[in-house]
Amino acid sequence: MPKPVCWIDEIDYPHANSKLRAIYDQVLSPGGQLDNLYRGFSLSPQTILPADNLYKAVLHDSDNVLAKSFAELIGTYVAILSGCDYAKAHHGQNFVALSEKPEDARRILNTLGSGSTEDCGTSKEIKVLEYVRKLCLQPAAIEQSDVEVLQADGWSDTEISEIVQVVAMFSYYVRVINGVGIQLGDEKLGLY
Repeated sequence: MPKPVCWIDEIDYPHANSKLRAIYDQVLSPGGQLDNLYRGFSLSPQTILPADNLYKAVLHDSDNVLAKSFAELIGTYVAILSGCDYAKAHHGQNFVALSEKPEDARRILNTLGSGSTEDCGTSKEIKVLEYVRKLCLQPAAIEQSDVEVLQADGWSDTEISEIVQVVAMFSYYVRVINGVGIQLGDEKLGLY
């Protein structure tokens, strides 16, 4: 039996019944890996496909206008703020892989990890990261003026909507991951 990936019972691929196996087949990574994340969902299999569909729509839909690398940075920042090493590792890897300058991307992740947004992009991007921090840590404190700051900086309402979707989706995932202690194990990180 494989090593457990979380603090609750979970079902790995070889031990899955036909219904769960069919679900797993739909969420395998492009390399054919069943991420530990979905093994951690296995006792609530009805949630796997809706969660995966939301993830794909928010981060990977071709109609998204937000740069994919910036969306990955936002998601990684939510993981950092939430203390979720699993999501930080996977999506930090994606951010680095999608960045034109991987060394700068690594520096940005280290800076965010130290609690600062200084030098983590353009002033326009830093304002988004500050908004992300507030939305993630103090959602009830968000006001119209917070959105107006982004609009005044040139972010379109569609981009703002996508920023919020990334924060909300990652907030869901990091709570599931942290809530049952899903671990990385030896799975391959990232998609790229």
